[in-house]
Amino acid sequence: MTEDEHKKFAEIKEIGFTKGNQDDVSKFIASLHAKYFNHTFYLPCSCSPKTWQEWIDQLNVIHRNGTGSDS
Repeated sequence: MTEDEHKKFAEIKEIGFTKGNQDDVSKFIASLHAKYFNHTFYLPCSCSPKTWQEWIDQLNVIHRNGTGSDS
């Protein structure tokens, strides 16, 4: 993850989904997942929390690995 992505993902993890940020957070998570798991960008249905949770869990693994510039 880039440093900016890492910081934004950490903020999202701290704040979570709210009515005010749901669209932005959904787009950010979907774009990150598409980038790091090599697929076309799409937004899973909000009626499918299982997919969203799977994506977040997968991105958490990448997030724990840092920005790539960590020593």
